[in-house]
Amino acid sequence: METEVLLEQMCQAVREAGDLIRSCSFAGEMKAKAGSSNFVTKYDSMVQNFLIKKLTALVPDAAFIGEEDGYSEGKIAEGKTFIIDPIDGTTNFICGFPVCGICVGLAERGTAEIGVVYNPYREELFAARRGGGAFLNGKPLKLADHSLEEGVLCMDTAPYTPEIRKELFDNLLKLSHLCMDMRSIGSAALSICYVACGRSAAYLSPKLCVWDYAAASVILTEAGGIITDWDGKELGLATGVSVLTGTPKAHREAASML
Repeated sequence: METEVLLEQMCQAVREAGDLIRSCSFAGEMKAKAGSSNFVTKYDSMVQNFLIKKLTALVPDAAFIGEEDGYSEGKIAEGKTFIIDPIDGTTNFICGFPVCGICVGLAERGTAEIGVVYNPYREELFAARRGGGAFLNGKPLKLADHSLEEGVLCMDTAPYTPEIRKELFDNLLKLSHLCMDMRSIGSAALSICYVACGRSAAYLSPKLCVWDYAAASVILTEAGGIITDWDGKELGLATGVSVLTGTPKAHREAASML
């Protein structure tokens, strides 16, 4: 199947998953997972299972990695692998804060090739395929090379690993003097996409899993942005890694401070 056609079909599946989330009247059946402040609801599993069914019909031989229900133990296959975060921003979802991303990436031979990230509450769908450009609701994205002082810096606050929070905040304090202001919106994927569409100059997190960033990474790089770990190394679809994204200029400035 051509990647352009597959991307559109993935977008349709993610939009339908968004309908499921918008139909929820409450978070329901919240429970803690391993780590501090790490929560899941029955809707995380519902959306992930829905997407696996839809995506299997599109690519029957694909492997899956997902945040819930044991799929986090999956491995990147030699062929195609779908990487799913059904609700990136579960804490926001639980609290009724309407900033969540449904994320689906497709890797082939260990490289992220397609990415779709959808905020169903704003009906904003970010999508990209490698070499085919990045789009927000069908409109092309091409970021301007803003410096940190020309934009805001988005970040995550390491809620699942509080033992590294002091080091994170020490770094954020240094960076706070370089940017217009700082934001934490509670969704890594959407934060990365906000760099891609020019709403922020950079984003960083001290520790992410592959389902947090895989889909958004394609969108960012196709829009002209940079994504690495804090040491400037390629991520390679790894889990438990630091992540730094930005415009080329903002990324370079932030990396020099970490």
